[in-house]
Amino acid sequence: MTTGADDVVRRWNPRGWARLHEPSSRAVRVVGLAGSGVGALCGELGRLGGVDVVRDGPASVVLVAFDASAVIGRTELEMIADAAADATEVVCALTGTDRYPGWRTVRDRDVALLHRHATYLPRVTVLPVSAEMSRRAREVGGDAGSVLLLETGIVELRDVLAAAVDSASDPRRARGAVVSQTRRMIYDEVDALRAGDDTAGLRAERQRLALTPMPAAPPDLQRVRVELLQDVAKEIRGVAASIRDVLDDTGRPADDVAGALDAHLEGVRARLAAALASRAGAALHDSDGRPPEWTRSPLPEPARTFEDRLTLVVGASAGAGLGRLLVTPFGEIPGVAVVAVALGGAVPAGWWLVHARRRIAHRERVRRWVGEELATARADLEAWVRACTYEVESRVLSAARSAHDAQTSRRRERVSALDEEIGRLTGERRARIAACERDLAALGQPREPGGRPVRRTDRTANRPGATVPGMGDRSDDGNVSG
Repeated sequence: MTTGADDVVRRWNPRGWARLHEPSSRAVRVVGLAGSGVGALCGELGRLGGVDVVRDGPASVVLVAFDASAVIGRTELEMIADAAADATEVVCALTGTDRYPGWRTVRDRDVALLHRHATYLPRVTVLPVSAEMSRRAREVGGDAGSVLLLETGIVELRDVLAAAVDSASDPRRARGAVVSQTRRMIYDEVDALRAGDDTAGLRAERQRLALTPMPAAPPDLQRVRVELLQDVAKEIRGVAASIRDVLDDTGRPADDVAGALDAHLEGVRARLAAALASRAGAALHDSDGRPPEWTRSPLPEPARTFEDRLTLVVGASAGAGLGRLLVTPFGEIPGVAVVAVALGGAVPAGWWLVHARRRIAHRERVRRWVGEELATARADLEAWVRACTYEVESRVLSAARSAHDAQTSRRRERVSALDEEIGRLTGERRARIAACERDLAALGQPREPGGRPVRRTDRTANRPGATVPGMGDRSDDGNVSG
């Protein structure tokens, strides 16, 4: 083994490397699960002799006992893997064949499982034995006992173990087994590196970032503006209808219109502020949520006009004529009385007509004043709605743009970091694969084929002293050569 190959074995297979640099043990270590008959099997092998059987301690050959009642599982495979890590040869025994007539089917399935999952074994050897039948053969004794002992398979197992011990004691054979085991370790690592993808989570996160939606769009403030302007028009029409009812009520003074107008407009301002707050959302500041204070012009005062004087003359004339009409049926009445009656009818009629005319004229002036005030209030409210929504829209768009830019920047930084991490992990994986390939080149052998020889032995296959099949010489890499 070259210096480079020795260093590769030391790094990849320290237990095998240590085994090469220690004196070889000729003992056979027997392992098995509870209930597999491993204790009885050790006892029979010890009584038969020919091999040194131990239950613990270092050994170059390991015998693994399976029970013939069921096919091997994960636990047995793990036990074989642990045994193969410290041994040059691994031999398997199927115990209890005298109790289970269908043991051949179980053995075939065991062999198939070992070929599939125990590829690290240089060859698969599964021998059927019966420790109970061996005990009975010893009790029978003589020629009959010897023939029965051959039927139990214990002699064949002893011969196979002895040949395995001799083979494992050869330094070239032991070195080839360790190198082959190390090579399989490296190939398993290369396969794991090529099959595994430690960047899957990072790639999934990168894909998720690419599909993450941007911040929610701001409220449609143009629609909010139109709706609020419609609300302003509707509210002003409602105020105008209410004030009209006050003016049409002749029992109330026209001056009551000012108080009613103030109350209605105050309610309009509160309702519009609430509507804006509910539609604009969190983008509305406290300074934007209340319409500006409304200052109305003074209520017009009653005034004496030329129409009042003309109305007075007309009323007096009508009153005088009415007075003369009233005294006509009484015949001859003195002229002074007629004049007095005419004047008595003219003065009240003229006063009443002037008073009525003044009230009507005052109400008309108040009506015009209300129209002007409502027009002014509507213009002010619409201006406030437009200014407020424009300000909120500008603020919201600025905030949305800032949030979009910030999230885009964070996303870009995260994607860049993910790409860097993915590239780093991919480079590390490629570097590890290249290092494994260099170690394989240092071992100096190509990859082994997938198939391996199988050794199946019936209990009548061999006789004492016969050549044990499947135990021919191997080259240094562990392949069977004979």
